[in-house]
Amino acid sequence: MALDDRKRMILQAIVEDYINTAEPVGSRNISKKSDINLSAATIRNEMGDLEEMGLLIQPHTSAGRVPSTGGYRLYVDSLMEKYEMTAAEIEEYKLATEAKQQELDKIVKDVAAAFSGITGLPVIGVLPSTEAGVVKNIKLVKIDSDTAMLIVSDKSGIIKNKLLKLKHDISDDFADQVTKILNESLSGLTISQINLSNIMEVQSVIGKNFEILASVMELVHQAVSEIDRKQIFVDGVSNIFRFPEYTNVEKVKELFGVIEDKDNLLKIITEAAPNTQTKVLIGDEIPITELKNNSIILAPYRLSETLTGVLGVLGPARMDYSKVISALEFFTQQLSMTLSKDFGEKKRQLLIEKGDE
Repeated sequence: MALDDRKRMILQAIVEDYINTAEPVGSRNISKKSDINLSAATIRNEMGDLEEMGLLIQPHTSAGRVPSTGGYRLYVDSLMEKYEMTAAEIEEYKLATEAKQQELDKIVKDVAAAFSGITGLPVIGVLPSTEAGVVKNIKLVKIDSDTAMLIVSDKSGIIKNKLLKLKHDISDDFADQVTKILNESLSGLTISQINLSNIMEVQSVIGKNFEILASVMELVHQAVSEIDRKQIFVDGVSNIFRFPEYTNVEKVKELFGVIEDKDNLLKIITEAAPNTQTKVLIGDEIPITELKNNSIILAPYRLSETLTGVLGVLGPARMDYSKVISALEFFTQQLSMTLSKDFGEKKRQLLIEKGDE
């Protein structure tokens, strides 16, 4: 059976009507649309054909139809019209992606929270990571008599800051000495290469201040491990309750169970993660049974040519794909520009401090 222009037009109308109403769509609803000059009987026959083709589903007898996974897929791939954002939306999105000077994960999480608030959908974020964080530079900075900050960067330029609570006051000269020793001993090593020999070498120079050394080394380990590890987070989960699909308590429990299983969710997102273009996973295309009535839209953002993260949304299969995709692509483009600028400046400043410029 051929999918001619009339069937495509009717399928598009059904998908968009169902997105807006969350109610099964009947032939009379479609016949009333001004751009479809067909009788309800003709539309009913076409809907029957679309159901036979696996593009529509009839939830129960005498009800209208709803799109199947295949119907949504055809809509997203070839029927959906691109959503053109308004000037007000563009300005709002730009403001939401402006970032202050702060750590990478804080920037991305703040942007994700803003995006979730605007779209009303839960947002999934995966932070960029390197395959193996190689220590580039370590700096210990005294903040006050009780606190110091450890700043660790890897060779790709990712920077992690860790606060160190001091039991005894230290001098700026001592902090500089520790910085010099740590860089001489640990620069160029991965976390797996930092061993007891390295630690003893640092201890022999620092001498009696072993307590500070132990704390510093623990923070170095934490910082580099975080750089190594892909981190995933989900923001705005409570937004899901505004959709009628999630009024069933058991379905909500299943959804929360999936979201809490970060390792499995990360595996799914990583395997599906797009390199350059937006990717849409619909219903049965998501390899998690509990998400078969949902969709996930993913788009990449970049810090550099080698560092890429993912931002995505999770929602019901009937989400407004056109609008969400346009918004997500705009957000990730703006985030990429913000991070590239901030990331490049941090790398430049790091080189200056190291004396490489």
